[in-house]
Amino acid sequence: MTAVDAPGARGRLGVVVRSTVAFVRAQPVSVVLAALLVVLAVVSGSLVHGPGERLREAVGAGLDPFDDRGFWPLTLGSVLFASGPRELVLAVVAVLVLVGVAERRIGSRRALAAYVVTAVAATGVGVAVQAVGRAVGQPWALEVAAESTLHPFTPALGTIMTVSGFVGPLWRRRIRLLGFSALLAFVLYDGHPSGLYALVGAVVGVGFGRVLAGPPARRGWLRSSHHEVRRLASTVVAVTAAGPILTLLAHSPVGPLSPFGLLFGDVLSGRSSADLCAMAVRTPLDRQLERADVCARAAVLGSIDAVPTVALSLLPLVVLLVAAWFLRRGRRVALDVAVAVNGLLALFAVLYYVVMPATGTSDGDPRRHLVAHVLLTVVAVAVPAGTAVSLFVLRHHFGVGAGVRRRLVATVVLGSGAVLAAAFAVVGWVGRASFVPSIDAAALAADVPERFVPVGFVGLAGLGPVPVGGVVRVAFEWTGPLWWLVVLVALVAGAVRPGDLRPDAERARVRELVHRGAPGTLSHMALWSGNSWWFTADGRSAVAYRVVSGIALTTAEPLCPPERLRDVTLEFARWCDDQGLTPVFYSVRGELSPFFADLGWTTLPVGEETVLHPATFSMTGKKWQDVRSSLNRATKNGVRAEWTRHADLRPAVARQITEISELWVAEKNLPEMGFTLGGLDELRDPDVALMLALDDDDTVLAVTSWLPTWRDGEVVGWTLDFMRRRPDSMNGVMEFVIASSALAMKEQGVEFLSLSAAPLATTGPADGPATQTERVLTFLGRVLEPAYGFQTLLTFKKKFQPEFVPLVMAFPDPVQLPAIGTALGRAYLPDLSVGAVVRLVRTVV
Repeated sequence: MTAVDAPGARGRLGVVVRSTVAFVRAQPVSVVLAALLVVLAVVSGSLVHGPGERLREAVGAGLDPFDDRGFWPLTLGSVLFASGPRELVLAVVAVLVLVGVAERRIGSRRALAAYVVTAVAATGVGVAVQAVGRAVGQPWALEVAAESTLHPFTPALGTIMTVSGFVGPLWRRRIRLLGFSALLAFVLYDGHPSGLYALVGAVVGVGFGRVLAGPPARRGWLRSSHHEVRRLASTVVAVTAAGPILTLLAHSPVGPLSPFGLLFGDVLSGRSSADLCAMAVRTPLDRQLERADVCARAAVLGSIDAVPTVALSLLPLVVLLVAAWFLRRGRRVALDVAVAVNGLLALFAVLYYVVMPATGTSDGDPRRHLVAHVLLTVVAVAVPAGTAVSLFVLRHHFGVGAGVRRRLVATVVLGSGAVLAAAFAVVGWVGRASFVPSIDAAALAADVPERFVPVGFVGLAGLGPVPVGGVVRVAFEWTGPLWWLVVLVALVAGAVRPGDLRPDAERARVRELVHRGAPGTLSHMALWSGNSWWFTADGRSAVAYRVVSGIALTTAEPLCPPERLRDVTLEFARWCDDQGLTPVFYSVRGELSPFFADLGWTTLPVGEETVLHPATFSMTGKKWQDVRSSLNRATKNGVRAEWTRHADLRPAVARQITEISELWVAEKNLPEMGFTLGGLDELRDPDVALMLALDDDDTVLAVTSWLPTWRDGEVVGWTLDFMRRRPDSMNGVMEFVIASSALAMKEQGVEFLSLSAAPLATTGPADGPATQTERVLTFLGRVLEPAYGFQTLLTFKKKFQPEFVPLVMAFPDPVQLPAIGTALGRAYLPDLSVGAVVRLVRTVV
């Protein structure tokens, strides 16, 4: 047994050794720096309990340690020590990951230079900022002057910020936005100097990256896809929600917003009745009471330090964190809740920092540091208010689930709040004798809104009469938490779609019909998000459509057998008429024009589909010279084609595809098009295939996605959808990918390969005089051409000598032409703003 296992063990050990050696060779600087942190911790005896007092005073950054130190360069040692074993582990991981990424991207020398420059600059500038603050009497600077700070994360963060100057706009924006959001949360809510040093290091890193890499090729905020905006907005909301939690977890937080964060804490925790009694006699309410009543109220206050009080403090933050999760999925309900809760937090901040001090019910004395109080008020209000406004401005990126469910959630939330408020008012008035001190109608009415606000925002001085016990006490404690629980449940119920927890029943029925087979090559588009589905009474046929301004635009043809096309079309048209909708069949095969003419409908050409037949696919002849040259060039450069699915992609490859897509969107500086043009979300479908072009380093040079067409459960053809290339990839890479796809499909034995249609583009003028409708569609195609290149795309597809299949749009009432044109524009460009319209028009002028 041992003899058999020994070679295997040696083999596994050899793999580990080789992997370790390769890792060290790839990022030697980060490995050495991480080892240095560990070695210094061991040698100094600070591995287990952190640096001792003498060592911390010798190397720690700060004003008092700096003043007392004879040799000031020792301060730079503050980046080489951690405060404890947990921080040491995190610092080592940060160095290996962040500095390691930098080494791979910009080289070991530049990464080391970035590490040293950001460490030195952050320490020096951080101490200087503290010194200036102390000189002018700034309260925060005076409070932290005696701290001896260790900040091992600063140079690692500064190094990754340096790298942001070398990457494309997608990752540059991600690194900077997410990095600075997290750092600002630490600075504002925790407030210890280590956060300031890290923030300075990040700023220096951005500047140092600019020096090394030069200015970016394009300045300003580049357009993002829906997918990217959702990810970034989700992260920002999560960071702002986590800020107060960070304050509650921090040791002695001193940040500008730490008082705001502490308002979510339990202000009653740890206070004895004697303490509360002593504090109570200083409040305006208690000065009007006898001493016995004051202490009786204090005793009642101490007894409400229980689960509902803590729940009321934390539930708003939990709601925000859950909303952030669903923002990532594009849920409009989550956007509504996030905007509303951030608006409430801004209102709470105004209540605590403006209204209560003005009425004399604040626990603190804002006059002591008036300037600091004003600045704190501005920041405390601006953070949640700015988040709410930003989300509202970006609302067009969050269209999933908008409609009836959204209105239902709003009704439930507002209705439950009104019911709970009324219930508390009734119960409180019936049991008013149980309040200490006694309560009148005006005081009870003023107390109702406070039941929904975390007790920290109300403050001990602001708390009015408190009930002693019974049903009134239960209502007093649980009204607010119950409402926030309703908000949380309503958010989850409104944002979670059936497909999130179990297979979507309607989508599953549509997928079954698609697999069974339907005419045309675009049937798979019926499964895309944004579609609604109409089913025949027997459930054997369906139509995928989306309603835009009263127009029901279908996605290609009905999902039905050819012999049922007439019946299904007429039945769907009658249903649309009953609903007050105008049916428009878009991108259906031109051969169906006589069929629609028999129905009395109008048909117009909207594009031409380019179709190849893999069985006879051959690249012989002069017309194929460009395609053959692309294949030869790919072979020479070590580029290979890979047929796969998104679920099978390696994480690094999937990230590259996302980056390539975002770069493409950013370059357009105009909204993503939708409707019959898929994006990142659509290529994640398990039935969709991908063809990639990769080099020897597994760098993705180009990507295409292919939609299947089924017949009796078998794939009989593929249709090109998503098509992107890396900007710096080799010439002819797309020709290589498509030719490789055709060859792969030839081996699969499929019947056809469709390069799809370029919307609103044709190979030539239509026969006969153009109708008004054709002129409108031609104008729309001409306007969009400079920005999106439909005609250019069609010209590119001609290289593959395809068969051209006309696609038409069929509709029953020509009078509806203006509405149909508007609906088509909104279907393709649902997020087109006024500014984007101006930019679009400029591309034509």
